[in-house]
Amino acid sequence: MVFMDFIDFTAGKDDDGRRLDKIARKFLSTQGLSSLYKSIRSGLIKLNGRKTKAEIRVKEGDVLSVADFLTGTPAENISDVNAGKINLSEITVFKNEHILILNKPYDIPVQKASKGQLSLDEVVKADYLSQKHPHSLSFTPGPMHRLDRKTTGLIAFSQSLEGARYFSEAIKKHIIRKIYVAPVTGNMLSPEEWTDCIMKNEEDSKAFRTVKAGTEGKTALTRALPLAHGKYNGTDITLVQFTIMTGRTHQIRSQSSLHGYPLAGDTAYSAIPLRDGRFFLHAVRLILPGDNPLGLPHEITCPPGEDFKEFLSVALINWDGGLII
Repeated sequence: MVFMDFIDFTAGKDDDGRRLDKIARKFLSTQGLSSLYKSIRSGLIKLNGRKTKAEIRVKEGDVLSVADFLTGTPAENISDVNAGKINLSEITVFKNEHILILNKPYDIPVQKASKGQLSLDEVVKADYLSQKHPHSLSFTPGPMHRLDRKTTGLIAFSQSLEGARYFSEAIKKHIIRKIYVAPVTGNMLSPEEWTDCIMKNEEDSKAFRTVKAGTEGKTALTRALPLAHGKYNGTDITLVQFTIMTGRTHQIRSQSSLHGYPLAGDTAYSAIPLRDGRFFLHAVRLILPGDNPLGLPHEITCPPGEDFKEFLSVALINWDGGLII
């Protein structure tokens, strides 16, 4: 007789009334449909300890038992996915049952663009799967907004269906403010507000965005406030606080360039190059409604990393970390 390990999952309130196969497909996304149905028929996926049919309706409190090899990693190692590459505990800024907020590292994509690429989304999903959650088996966590691969700082992931719905709607209604800081080339002396249209540059093989005034493309709204000034290799540098009212791809990078203040080091948008071909753009603050139903703080902050601070020092920028509302 062959024995195998099973991982038990308890159905939550969001799973009540859903078909077994629909729930299983959510957290066994690497399984093909035919393999999934075969696993259910053969008892590799059980409901309350028994073999059952794919179309049976699951009730809150039911226990779904899954053979550990179907999850892609043994039960005792499921929490070690990507161990040594990204340690979530080290970059977690805030977490409750509804929302996880991370300090995104430099050069790590939020979602992978190619097979085998490491991404925060992948790591968060693996971590979620390794834990027991009271609300749902069929729910899959995901990022609530965008950050470019080379942008650092605050990024929010859903941890429940309730969290996903609220945060998505709040972002859509622009009642969550996202604030960034970045050193730009040029001497910005006073606050500026930018309203431009952003569209994809189809002629660019790297798919960088370009911006232009007019009615084509998607409208991008950004407020830019100078915080401090300095010089890098004889070039004026301004540390700028950016508040975005829309969430367009490359919004800050492209609008800054259009208005004469490209991010220092962002050669894709005509800025002076820095070491290692990098630039510094950091999501430093999230401001949320104080009466939000998820128990989130009114304000979440995350200071820039040491590389960012080192550049400010080299550029002779004296910044005490203060921001402007």
